[in-house]
Amino acid sequence: MNDNEAVLAARLRRMRWTATGLVAAMAVVFAFTAFARNGGIAVGLLRAFAEAALIGGLADWFAVTALFKHPLGLPIPHTAIVPRRKSEIGRALARFVADNFLVRDAIARRLARVDLAERIASWLAEEANARSLTRDLCTALDWFVRGVDSMTLRAAAGWTLRDALEHVSIHRAVGTLIDVLASGGYAQTLIDQLVQFGRDQLETHKGAIRRRIGERSPWWMPRFVDEELYDQLVGEFERILDEVGADSAHPARMELNDRLRTLRYRLDSDPALIRKTAALRDEMLNHPAIRQFTGEISERIKEFLHASFIDGDSALRLGIERELRAVADALAADTALRAQLNRWLEELLIYIVENYRQQLSEVISETIDRWDPSATARRIELHVGSDLQFIRINGTLVGGCVGVILYFAWQTLSM
Repeated sequence: MNDNEAVLAARLRRMRWTATGLVAAMAVVFAFTAFARNGGIAVGLLRAFAEAALIGGLADWFAVTALFKHPLGLPIPHTAIVPRRKSEIGRALARFVADNFLVRDAIARRLARVDLAERIASWLAEEANARSLTRDLCTALDWFVRGVDSMTLRAAAGWTLRDALEHVSIHRAVGTLIDVLASGGYAQTLIDQLVQFGRDQLETHKGAIRRRIGERSPWWMPRFVDEELYDQLVGEFERILDEVGADSAHPARMELNDRLRTLRYRLDSDPALIRKTAALRDEMLNHPAIRQFTGEISERIKEFLHASFIDGDSALRLGIERELRAVADALAADTALRAQLNRWLEELLIYIVENYRQQLSEVISETIDRWDPSATARRIELHVGSDLQFIRINGTLVGGCVGVILYFAWQTLSM
C-alpha cells in the first residue's frame, strides 16, 4: 500500500466509525426510550426518531456493504457486487470511456481550448526539462542500438548500401567525376601527379632496366653498346616527362583532356560501356571486401552511438539538447508555427483516437479483468468508500426525520 492509499484507508476507517457510531447511538436511544414509561410526547418523538434512524442506518449499511462483500459473511443473493461482477464493470467502464471520451467531438473540443504547442515550448524552454528529455531520448536510442543484433545491424547496413547503389546510374556518376576532373585545374593537377609518379618509378627501376637490357642483348653485343642504349632510353623517358611536366600546353596534356571528353560522351551514348559500368558496380557490391567494410562501419557506428548516448557531455547529447531548446525558442517566437503544430497534433490525436479507440478502451477492461476480485473491491472501496459512508450517515438522519413525521401523522390521525 502506497502513501496515498494509506491516507485513503485512514479516512475510510474514520468515516466508517462515524457512521457506525451514529447507528449505535440511535440503538442506545431507542433502547432507553422503549422502556421509558409515561415519558410524554417528547419521549415519543425521540423514540420514533431513533427507531426510524436505526432502521435507515442499518438498511444503508447493508446496501453499502453489499457493494463490496457479503454482509456478516452471509452469501446473500445480489451482494458482493463489485468482486462478483468486476469483469462486467470493467467492460462497461471501457465502453463508457470509448463512447463518451474517445470520440472526435470530445477530443476536438478539448484540444480547441488547449494550446499544446505553447505548452511544449514553455516546457522545453526550461533547461532542466530539455536535459531530462535528451537523457530519456538517448537512453531509449541506446537501448534500441544495443538491442539490435550485430549481425542484423551489419546485414541491414549492407542491404541499405546495396539498395542505395543499385538505384544509382553508375555511368552518370563516373561521367560527373570526369566533368569535375576536366574542369578548372583538376586535370592539370592529375597530369602533374602522373608525371611525378612516372619520374619516381623511373628512378626506382633504373637498375632493373639496365639489367633487362643486358639480359636481352645478343651475347656478342659489346657492353658499351648496352650502356649507350640504356642511357638513350632512360634519357628519352626523362626528357618526355620533363617536357610534359613543364609545359601546360603540351600535346600530351591536350590528348588526355580529349580522351576524357571522349570517355564522357561514350558513358552517355555507348550501351556496351554503360553495361560494363553497371557490371563493375555489381561486382563491387558483391566483393567480400565491401561486405567486410560495411560490417566494420556498422560496428563503429554502433560503438560511437553507444559512447555518445551514455556520456552526458558528448557532442551528440549536447547537440540534441541544443536543438530541443532551439525548437522551443522557434515555437515561442513564431505564432504561425505554433498554430501549424497545433493543427498537426490535433489531426494526429484524432487519427489515433478514431482508429485505436477500441484498443485504448480495452486497456481498462483488460486491466480490471486481471485484478484479483477481492483486491479490486478493496481498491474501489478505498477511493469511494468514504463518500459511501455519508450515505449511511444521511440514511440514519433522514430515517429519523421520517420517523418523526410519521409519529406526528399517527398522533394526528389518532386524535
